Amino acid sequence: MDALKPALNGPFKVEFEGISDGSSPEYFYAVDGLGISYRTEKYLPGGYSQPFEIPVAYQADQLVLRRPLHEEKTKITQWCEEALDSGTFKPVAAQIFVLNRNGGIVTHWSIENVYPTGVKISSLSYTQGSRVIEETITLVYAAIKRVA
Repeated sequence: MDALKPALNGPFKVEFEGISDGSSPEYFYAVDGLGISYRTEKYLPGGYSQPFEIPVAYQADQLVLRRPLHEEKTKITQWCEEALDSGTFKPVAAQIFVLNRNGGIVTHWSIENVYPTGVKISSLSYTQGSRVIEETITLVYAAIKRVA
């Protein structure tokens, strides 16, 4: 039964350097924003009738993590709330792991200079005998690299 625990908690494990560790892994069921791109601007050199697009700035998407709300605050949630409450943001490195049903790592990403920009709790509602309260954590980061 323990081999299925990661799949039951969420198919994605997230670790933040200095915040979370192997003794208290944190799982999410949705991860959005694993992407990078360059913002471009039009450039029209002399003698040409059509503009070129030239890259001017590297930009990463916002990283959005979603999971059911835990009964107690997790280390990641505490870190996010402390940064947002104090206005003090200390970027850290993070790892996002995609897990198989047995908890083995399928692939993972290394992310640099991550810090939180929001924590949100879904609407509180009760429908047909079920209650799901979702926690959404929004972060920004500087760079991302697929490791495996």
